[in-house]
Amino acid sequence: MNAIPRREQQEVTAELTGIWKQEKKEEALLNFAAFKAKYQKRYPEAVRSLCEDEEHLLTLYAFPQVMHRYSRTTNAIESFFSNVRQRTDQLDAFTSETSGLIIVWAVMQDIRLPKIPVG
Repeated sequence: MNAIPRREQQEVTAELTGIWKQEKKEEALLNFAAFKAKYQKRYPEAVRSLCEDEEHLLTLYAFPQVMHRYSRTTNAIESFFSNVRQRTDQLDAFTSETSGLIIVWAVMQDIRLPKIPVG
């Protein structure tokens, strides 16, 4: 997104989101090809960067479709680390690295994440 002017980032972001919201990899590849065709001349650096990482960007589709909803959002991860930060920020300083790790481990053990279906 650094290669795209701020005034146009919202439009481009919406189109990129459309790629990863597809049900199947084939549909995502079609949208990706359309995106490349539309923006190649205007933002060659941005398109080049996406093309270099195309295989990694579409890794989501290697997993069962039932898991896509969980993979598309980072809420579970953000919530998890937010909880750890919240508990550790209450303490001014840890006496040692070990005491800090013990607190973080205890908080992590107490956090319950939603179960992700795997089948």
